[in-house]
Amino acid sequence: MTTYHNYRNNKGQFVQDPATRSKQAINELYRAFDFFNKWFTGNKLPKTIITIQESGRRNAYGWFGQSFWKDGVCEQGVHEINLSAEWMSRDVNGILETLLHEMVHLYNADNDVRDCTSGQYHNKHFKSAAAKFGLTAERTGNKGYAYTKLNEAGRAAIEQFNADENALTGLRRKRVRPVREKRYISLIVDVQLEDQISTGVEMSGLTQKQFVEDAILQAVSRLQPVEVN
Repeated sequence: MTTYHNYRNNKGQFVQDPATRSKQAINELYRAFDFFNKWFTGNKLPKTIITIQESGRRNAYGWFGQSFWKDGVCEQGVHEINLSAEWMSRDVNGILETLLHEMVHLYNADNDVRDCTSGQYHNKHFKSAAAKFGLTAERTGNKGYAYTKLNEAGRAAIEQFNADENALTGLRRKRVRPVREKRYISLIVDVQLEDQISTGVEMSGLTQKQFVEDAILQAVSRLQPVEVN
């Protein structure tokens, strides 16, 4: 007998709990990966780790990480494909298009082809491989051919896959604003001290930042208690 723990959908019907459905979403993504791997490459892509994590500062739909994982059993690196948790409320086609996009990166990495720079500029190698996975890649801003959309072959593959829509689109993570660490603190000094800082910088050969930091450290060190035996 299935236990639903009193979770109801917007129609008032009992449904499975969110933890169970999150597991189903991951399983559905693995099933989709295996299906597309067979459909587009004849199972030539290596097995990879699939995750659902927050998008982070890049705020992307997903990403591919080359050898992001270490397999201690087989002693080798394992690639990662992530689907961003904040974007899991999109429709099935959108989610699976992102999966295919990241599979393109996996395909190129497995063939020692660099298709993307550290600045996320997607080059013509990415565009060419995207066509093999049912995607049309278009140029966008300073990201090169990063914008992809399903073409006829991609839509046909998704239709044949017959995704479990409820498993993939029911949950999404709330967007959390990142807390940024302070790098600098403003100091307010009078004009005379500003002149002295400028003179000290000129005489010491230090930058203004280095000179002020040294002065603060010396002042704090004089305030430290002295241990008496």
